[in-house]
Amino acid sequence: MFFKTTTPMKKLLFILSIASIIFSCQALAQKQDPAATTFMVPLGKTITQEGVSITLVAVLEDSRCPRNTTCIWAGKAVVKILVSVAAQAPKELTVVFQNQSKTRITTTKDIVFTALKLLPYPEDSSGKELEYQLQVSTNEIPN
Repeated sequence: MFFKTTTPMKKLLFILSIASIIFSCQALAQKQDPAATTFMVPLGKTITQEGVSITLVAVLEDSRCPRNTTCIWAGKAVVKILVSVAAQAPKELTVVFQNQSKTRITTTKDIVFTALKLLPYPEDSSGKELEYQLQVSTNEIPN
């Protein structure tokens, strides 16, 4: 007798579980950010995107642990950049890359600029001169 009364309850719980999964998936699909665009800013060069000029002025520190090396600390990279938005005075920023961090550089009326990473990542500890590039992404701000 106990099983007969719980069977409809089990069916109802199963149906509610499926419905909640479907609604959750639809909500996640709607919250996805618009496609990001990435571009590279070579050391000493200025790149202009969407009315924003970004210059990678200097690499102040690069103590990131080289690949295929065992390190006690993962290290960090510190860069100095110059950001200029139309009709505003240029701003000098220091960006620290540590533990896969991303830093918002600036925001315009409808676009967010984010510093993603400093490339190339060190392959060995030879100390050779690297051709650094700053990877930046732009995301449109949803209206």
